[in-house]
Amino acid sequence: MDDQSGTTEGRLGRRQESEEAASSSGGDVPVPRIPLIRPLVNRRAAVYQIISNFISSYTPSNSSSDDVRPSVCFAPQMYGSGKTTLGKHFREFVLLNRQVLEKDIIEFPGIAGSGESAGKRAVEVLLNETIYVNLDLRSFPYFGGEDFRSTLIETISEEALSTLPNKPKLLAKVLKNREDPKEWLSSLFQVTDKRYLFLFIDEIGLLPSRKFYQFPDLDPQRNPRKPNVYRLFFEILSSFLVLPYVICFIAGRSDAVIARQEDAISSSVNLDIVRLDPFSEETTKLFIQGMKTSTGEIVLQLLFPDHPEGHDWFFKQVRDYTGGVPRYIVHVMQVLVNRSIHNKLYNMTESEMYANIERTPPYMGDFATPSNMKPNTLRVFCALLLAAALKYEFRESETICEELVASENSQYVLDIANKFGFYYEYCSKEGLEQVQLSEQRIKLIFPKMFLKVVKEHYRYYPLIRYIYHLFPLRAPVESLSSLGFRLKVIFASAFYVRCSLSRQLEELSLFHQSFVEDVVFNTDQCSVRTVASLSSELKTKYSADEQSYSPNAWKDLYDKYLSEDGIFLPNKDNSCGPDIFVRVSVPIDDDSSGSDEGCSSLTEMLMYTSSKKRRVYLIGITLKYYHSSSVDVDMIKEEVDKFLVPVASQLELEKNDIWAIQLVLSTSYNNEISSHFTDKQNWIMNTGVYYEERFKKKHPSPSAWQDTSSSNSDKEGLHIGPNCQLVVCSVDNLKDFLGQQVYEQLQKVSSDTESVLNKLDPLAKLLGQLLTSDVPIEPDSSHIFSKTADRDEMEVEDVSRERVRGVIPFDWKTFLHQRALLPEEVSTRYAPSFSRIFGDNPRVILRSSLELMRIPEEYIQHILIAVGSLDSDTETKG
Repeated sequence: MDDQSGTTEGRLGRRQESEEAASSSGGDVPVPRIPLIRPLVNRRAAVYQIISNFISSYTPSNSSSDDVRPSVCFAPQMYGSGKTTLGKHFREFVLLNRQVLEKDIIEFPGIAGSGESAGKRAVEVLLNETIYVNLDLRSFPYFGGEDFRSTLIETISEEALSTLPNKPKLLAKVLKNREDPKEWLSSLFQVTDKRYLFLFIDEIGLLPSRKFYQFPDLDPQRNPRKPNVYRLFFEILSSFLVLPYVICFIAGRSDAVIARQEDAISSSVNLDIVRLDPFSEETTKLFIQGMKTSTGEIVLQLLFPDHPEGHDWFFKQVRDYTGGVPRYIVHVMQVLVNRSIHNKLYNMTESEMYANIERTPPYMGDFATPSNMKPNTLRVFCALLLAAALKYEFRESETICEELVASENSQYVLDIANKFGFYYEYCSKEGLEQVQLSEQRIKLIFPKMFLKVVKEHYRYYPLIRYIYHLFPLRAPVESLSSLGFRLKVIFASAFYVRCSLSRQLEELSLFHQSFVEDVVFNTDQCSVRTVASLSSELKTKYSADEQSYSPNAWKDLYDKYLSEDGIFLPNKDNSCGPDIFVRVSVPIDDDSSGSDEGCSSLTEMLMYTSSKKRRVYLIGITLKYYHSSSVDVDMIKEEVDKFLVPVASQLELEKNDIWAIQLVLSTSYNNEISSHFTDKQNWIMNTGVYYEERFKKKHPSPSAWQDTSSSNSDKEGLHIGPNCQLVVCSVDNLKDFLGQQVYEQLQKVSSDTESVLNKLDPLAKLLGQLLTSDVPIEPDSSHIFSKTADRDEMEVEDVSRERVRGVIPFDWKTFLHQRALLPEEVSTRYAPSFSRIFGDNPRVILRSSLELMRIPEEYIQHILIAVGSLDSDTETKG
């Protein structure tokens, strides 16, 4: 189905009419396809919501019995959310929740009395005295001379009588009264021996199309009192909803959710957005556990014969990749079952299954994210992506700042999120209680399987590349303590983008005068990831799941998580150490190593690569700008104790050629510290002892350093060890780095009761500034931008696939670890050699080359299979 939003921007994918066609379109899915039977997962909250709205439709708002406004549930969510399943199987859902509904329904239209007896009677009539009619507007009759109201009545009648004998005779009797809706419904109930009608209308997003404009009563041009087709539709629908007794549920993806509510209200209908959250990890587990093949085999028993109950890590992997969207879970499971059976892949390990899931082609039939987004639109999209990663909560009626959506049809977060292909879940507790619209809050979800497609399409856009690596991010729940964690992520994104647009760190004001300012930070090759946090409460070196390390286990943390270049975020908001880690390594020239000309064979090239020395710069960034008080000497001492002191004592910096730098950033310093910012420069402290008395610098002798304590807890002074440096960033340099508007936003954080970043406006503005400040961009940079007179209107050029492949190095470590399923430490060790020998083209790998490199046979087999899978992926994308 084509998008009905009226936008001129294309789509990266189009929805297909058939789920079957979309599911079987992946090029690497073996054929024949093995059909799966999925279980029906309970949607208790949505069922109760539909029933509650029906009840309120027949409850007068005051003493006048005529003062009734019909209330209808509307499902505008993205494709695959379960809208159609809820509508078509509503009676089954009622049966599934029978006991709960009997207790919670205390009154029901058409049933005398109240309390538990009314509840039991209500469930009885829903199961046995209700006509269930499902109308899909895709198959709705074309205009044949009658208006939409009459055609709708005829279509409902045909569907309601479809299973009865002598249907033509009964249909003629019912349609005699079509001009009077009340008489028509009464006669329909009479011939079917029912009392209630459940009407489900699907795909209402098709209404603004030529097919429906042909109906005179749906054409806005012939009905100028109603400005659009939706208002005309709801006016017609309202005449049915006041009849005794019609339960109505409508569905259809829409990027004008709030506008539809306004359209309905203008036609005397209340539109309530039904709750259809993506599945949680626990629900995903139940969903998968209930899946079977068409031959009756349990899916989990096929995938894990030795563990037929499955693994919790497996359910989590599927949920993370699909976002918990039901249709995509089915799609991934379908692909996994086909691969497992046809390739005889059973009982995969956690890392093997992760790689298998990650290379599952997305369900492109439902992909709705716009292609060729302009810079302004792309910034809004990135703001929503980051909000999803950080689990920000928004009100249903939340709007986004006008200057960023001037070209859009709506300013509401829900509308824009639906247009971009986001899903969302409600933040209220599970249960049947209804929450007022003003109090309802949502969180956005963007499936990682689609984010991979977005990343590929906008690979030249630094912020997209960064955010991609954050999914899924285990962000803290909405609370005051989560503010610091979120600011770390946002600052890290600013840092990553600034580095991407710079050649050396010296171009970033943060590092002025530091010993890393002339170091190149190649963000194309580096990774962006979360790492284990440091916890002072641990009694052992690290936690059982290795998600937390003791401050005295720095070497273990460094060896496992910081063994390659990149930007790293501790996975918890209360980590006992820097807020952000940055690792940069640079080659050290060694004349004795020989030149490239001297390497006449693959073996010699391999030896040359492995002998190349590198100096490592380990940077710990401490953010203090979200603290309400000014940063003082004691705070700086405390941070040095958390990073420079343990690093110097545990990592043997001089022996391993590691240089450690601690960067302290704040929007507010006390006078004692501010006095050291001369000419707007940073305050630099190199190896030595800095006494508190006016912080006059004294250079001790090497022996004096050895005599000093490794702790700064004493009152004597601040100790900076060998190969270490402390940089306190001036407010001016921080402002230069962030940009004036972003800096002002961060200043507000410490003064507002409710975090300013809990709303989308400042978040979108903040991200919008990341690429518009005066950052040096070289004409031949691999990040291609067209600079106009107004940097705020910077246009991103469309770069061909071939050109982009030429400037972005191939990620050998990811290929070896995730594609070839080699152990991570082996992949890390082999990656530099593969890069030097094979360049950026894995397809040139031959068995003879691998044997010459003395790669073990077991790894050779895995690598050659991974190379072959690249061709399969190319066919899939084609």
